[in-house]
Amino acid sequence: MITLNVQVGRNLCFVWIFICFGSFILFRNRTNLPEEQTVSNGPSQQPTSTESLILKTSYQTLSSIPLQWKPGESPRTTIAESSVPGFTLFHNLYVFNHTFYVVTSTPELVPSRGRIISNGIDSWNKRNGKLPTEKDLAIISPEEADDIFGRSANTLGGVSFLQTDGPELLHHSRWYNFFVEIFALWQWRCYTSPDFDEFLGGQTRELPTRYIFPRVTQAQWKDGRGMNTWIMEAILGPVAIRFQDDWNIRMKQGDVLMLEHAAIGDLTAKRRDLEDALYRKPGFPFPLRIRTGWWESIRDRVLSHTPRSPLMVPSNDQDNGYTVTYISRQSTGRRLRQRDHSRLVDALRSLCDAHGYHLQVLNTDKMTLVEQIMAISRTTVLISVHGNDLAGQLWVRPTQRSTIIEIFSPGGFIYDYEYCSRALGHKYYGIWMDRFFTTSDLPPVSIPNGFHSHDIPVNAETITSIIYHRLSM
Repeated sequence: MITLNVQVGRNLCFVWIFICFGSFILFRNRTNLPEEQTVSNGPSQQPTSTESLILKTSYQTLSSIPLQWKPGESPRTTIAESSVPGFTLFHNLYVFNHTFYVVTSTPELVPSRGRIISNGIDSWNKRNGKLPTEKDLAIISPEEADDIFGRSANTLGGVSFLQTDGPELLHHSRWYNFFVEIFALWQWRCYTSPDFDEFLGGQTRELPTRYIFPRVTQAQWKDGRGMNTWIMEAILGPVAIRFQDDWNIRMKQGDVLMLEHAAIGDLTAKRRDLEDALYRKPGFPFPLRIRTGWWESIRDRVLSHTPRSPLMVPSNDQDNGYTVTYISRQSTGRRLRQRDHSRLVDALRSLCDAHGYHLQVLNTDKMTLVEQIMAISRTTVLISVHGNDLAGQLWVRPTQRSTIIEIFSPGGFIYDYEYCSRALGHKYYGIWMDRFFTTSDLPPVSIPNGFHSHDIPVNAETITSIIYHRLSM
């Protein structure tokens, strides 16, 4: 009996120790939990989400799948609440006879047409040009959908990106207009925003299954160097891009299409927003929260598409491994004064020889697209006269020292490449002869006489001193 009591006492003691130990572990774990992150609901110029983007390749077929429904049971269209003027995300967006259709029982919740789409003929400067009509975008009830569609549609699965501007906004020789301004800095930055995570089911983003340009031909969209075509095919594949000719053929077949997931981008609708002109200015918030590393997956996808992937090349920000890249524009209209160009090249060589930096002096007119992208992707400091070559900073990996130096004719300035460098995370310097300015003290926008001069002056020592300062931090 005594032995039994002792045994029971021992068991109770072990139970008590186990409970106390478990409570201690639980308490310790609770007190060591990281502080809960507070996420602002308002827009921010800086990234506000550290959750990494997960890029998913779509395995959806490019062909359509027939769908039928019972009377009044057509799949409803839903629109992401975080959609902003010029970028709208949909589930189940219908298209018939060149008209987009939103099928809903709550039409009052649908944004105004002018915030979603244009009529395709608005001009650059007419903010309040002809507004879209029901022919461009119609909002209908499920009962009306049955009458118009006949209770059937062909479903296009996956994610469809559409750019619904007309040729006036997309017909330009500079690839900056489409790939940089429209796709990278607008559509992709919006699409990856954490504000759409709930609508899209988390931080995973599916690559577009197709990119549709219903109002421009391929010839109108293609830039002079063919950059748009090559880069978009590197991202999506050649069969995933559709233009007006293809679209018109599909519309003439009389098919009703239902886009499972659709992102409509429209530059005119974006510019119609009164605050659009301010988005580029430092300190003015982007209309959506920005995800950290929003561009990394696209940059790496393009780089891995090259025959020898620059991803295998040492980082552009390793000790004694810095690369300074000067892109010469001496064979173009807008260029440096010849003697200043020669002095700049000599000064860069002296600087790089003295400090062990690697120097690249490039003439992109004599390089293939792959050669350009591979060379620029290894860059730490990128220098050029204002022009399209500075869009190459998309391939520069942002680091503590990555730097963009843009040379202007004295007194001239526009936001294009400063805004791009700020969005990508590079340090920016603008140069006027022997003066420089950064994002914190930008001059007013100005295009004076001589902005496109072939005799732009520059002081080489001003640029080399900036480079040395940036690379010796």
